[in-house]
Parts: sequence; C-alpha cells; structure tokens
Amino acid sequence: MTRIKDPRMSRRAVLFAGSMLLLAACGGAAATPTSVPTATVAPAATAAAVATSAPTATSAPTATSAPTATPVPAVITADPISGAPALGRGSLTTRPIVVMFDNHPNAYPQTGLDQAAIVFEALAEFGLTRFMAVYLPDALPDAQVIGPVRSSRLYFVQWAIGLQGMYVHAGGSPQALETLASTTEVADVDALMAVGGAYFTRNAEREAPHNLYTTGEALKRALAAATTSDALADVGFRFKADVAEADRPAAQRIDYFFLYREDSAGWVYEPATNSYGRLRRGEPALDLGTGQQLRAKNVVVMEVFEQPIPGDEKGRIEQQVIGEGRARVFMDGVEREVTWRKPDATSQLAFFDPNGEEVALNPGVTWLVALPAIENLTVQ
Repeated sequence: MTRIKDPRMSRRAVLFAGSMLLLAACGGAAATPTSVPTATVAPAATAAAVATSAPTATSAPTATSAPTATPVPAVITADPISGAPALGRGSLTTRPIVVMFDNHPNAYPQTGLDQAAIVFEALAEFGLTRFMAVYLPDALPDAQVIGPVRSSRLYFVQWAIGLQGMYVHAGGSPQALETLASTTEVADVDALMAVGGAYFTRNAEREAPHNLYTTGEALKRALAAATTSDALADVGFRFKADVAEADRPAAQRIDYFFLYREDSAGWVYEPATNSYGRLRRGEPALDLGTGQQLRAKNVVVMEVFEQPIPGDEKGRIEQQVIGEGRARVFMDGVEREVTWRKPDATSQLAFFDPNGEEVALNPGVTWLVALPAIENLTVQ
C-alpha cells in the first residue's frame, strides 16, 4: 500500500521504578525526531481533578425497558439537535481520519476531542488509558488544533482497520507497527517518521511526550496524499430518531473505572439535549479549545478481555477486540444490554440486541469504552 512514512527510527525502552511513576511512560513511541518543529498551541492551566468515592453498583438492566424509535433510513452526518458530527453508514466518500490521543494526566485537557464523531477509550498500560478519535474530514475545521497525539497499540489499530481510516499516531508497540506495515486497510501517518512528522508540531509550553499536536488542515493534506479505500460503504453506524423529549427520563449517571476506582470516568444524562456530559474523576471533562464539557449522544461500555504481553519490558497489554462480548448501550437516558461483535480484523465493531438485531444508535457523537470487566461499571 502507499504509506506516508519513512524507515523507522530506533526505539529505546524506558523503565520506571513503580506503578504510579509508570503512568508517565511514553508507551512504546520512539524518540521524537529533531525535524519536528516547535509551535505554540497554548494550553490553559489544568485544574486539579478531584477524586470522588465510587458509586454503588445497581442491579442488572433489563433488555426491554427502552422506548422504541423508528430507524432513520437517510444517510446522516450530523446530530439534528446539536449539529455535532455523526458517522452514519454509507456517508463516507473518503477515509475517516483516526487519531491516537494521549490521556496521561499531563496531557489533560486535550484539544479537539469535541470535534470527533467517534471516540474509543481503552487501557494502554498500568491503568493509563488512551483515546482514539475518529473525524469526518468534511466536518473538521482547517484551523482545529488536535492533540496531544500519542503512540499506537495493536487493538486500536484493529478497530481502525474496521473503519478503513487514515491512522494517525506517534510510534507504537511492536505489534501495532508490524500490523500497520502489512495492512492495506488503513493509511498510516506516523509522526515519528520523516514524512509523517511534517504534519505535526511540538507545543513549547508542555513537556514531551505530552506536547505533540496537529491541525485539521495538516491532516487533510496528509489525507490527500494517502491511499484511498474502496470499502467505505459499510463503515458507520445505523441511526434512529431521537426519542421525543416527553419520553426521556429526568436523569441518569454512569461511572466506571479501568484499574483504579479513584481514577474514574463517567457521564451524566441531560434530557433537554438527549446527550451525556463527560466526567473525569467526578468533575466535568473539558475540551481545552472551547472550555466546554465533552458530550456524547451514545455511550457504549464493552467488556474486553485483556492480559499482559509475556516478556514485554514496558508492561504493555493485549486486548481481545476481535470476537464478541458483553456490552451496555446508553442512549435516550436508558441502559440496554447488548453484545459487541467484530468477527474479523476488517469488520467494523457493531452492537446487537438479544434478538440478534443490530442496534440503531442516536445520530451524533458515539463514545466507546473498553473495560476489563463490566462489573467496573455502575449506573444510577
């Protein structure tokens, strides 16, 4: 395939003295090339996050409690309520732009997550998570700053393959890089390669490796130089109409953690917009560029088996994202028991009800969470 990268730079492993210090690990990215210029994408000061006690678990949901809505047949690219991007099946004319985001505490708040149509959230290692944001090129402003960009993991690459995306990252695990080198399903843009590095800048006001940024304009230039895909017709979600405001519940709150309860994330439902506002350690999670709380129309929490990679000196893990497993879909203020399925590497992740029917989501932003255990989720 046509690739947007040069021969790889050498990588030197970084060892850390304790599990809490290990949170600062680069997670497999190679050393930053000197050709990456310095820019000033000035972040605001980060307010200290306040940890809260974990909420009490509730009883398991029923599969029939949700009000029904008629699926929307037309191709949809935006939330009809907020105007936020939505990746409707059959709407793509070019590859989506898929970007790996840093989620280390020193990387918060991030910039540009609020412009994504889909966000994946999953463990990297030692309790630290990464985001993978999926952008619609036609909906991404040229001036939009995006980052910090971070390294790849194999399971994120496998999700990106199902989306036929242009995959944007800064180095990665050996397994991820080997897969990127051998697949034609994604176009690869690696910031740590000479050609890929031309699309990125370093923010002088943040410390490396939490300071690598790009823009909508730069990513569109990369997309114009990337390989194309002829398998876009099936990419995206089925959508339905939003439930009428009179039928929406007054409140719902979702909380979850990956390894440590004190490092929780969550969502609070807002019936007026039929959307969920994101929480980080019990406080609103903000986008740096707008100062606004991150929001999603659909939140999907999946149980994904994970285990350490034997002999990996950086403590990396592998996650079984090909196959199927338990999941919960939160939309319209209601919880639904579903099954996630991704039969093979090239299949897109999708969700199915107990009758085997694919679940239609609300048009708008979809946030996908991969937990090591569904019991790490609580709902109230």
